[in-house]
Amino acid sequence: MVVEWETGNISASHRSMNKLTMLVAEGVIAAGTLVVPSRRLYAYLTDRIGNISELEPYFGLWRSVPCKKGVLEIVVIEHDATSDRVPKIPKGTAGRALN
Repeated sequence: MVVEWETGNISASHRSMNKLTMLVAEGVIAAGTLVVPSRRLYAYLTDRIGNISELEPYFGLWRSVPCKKGVLEIVVIEHDATSDRVPKIPKGTAGRALN
C-alpha cells in the first residue's frame, strides 16, 4: 500500500493520483491512497493546495482505468474547529523567487 499526503498544489495532486492509478492498475501495489484537505479546510492552507473539490470532477477518469485487482482511494481530512481567540498564521510568499 502507498499513501501520499498532499502538501503541494492541485497539479501535484493530479500527478499523485495518476501515479497511484498506474501502480494499482499494473499490479505493482495493492492499494493507493491520497490524503487531501476538504474544501472548508482549504481556506486555512497554502494557496492552491490540492483538495477534494478540485479532484472530484476526475473520478470518472480514474474509475475508467482497467484494473483487475486493487484499491484506489482519496481520504478527505477536516479540521475540528476554528477560534477567533487564536492569532492566525499569516500567509507569506515563501518559495517565490525574489527579484
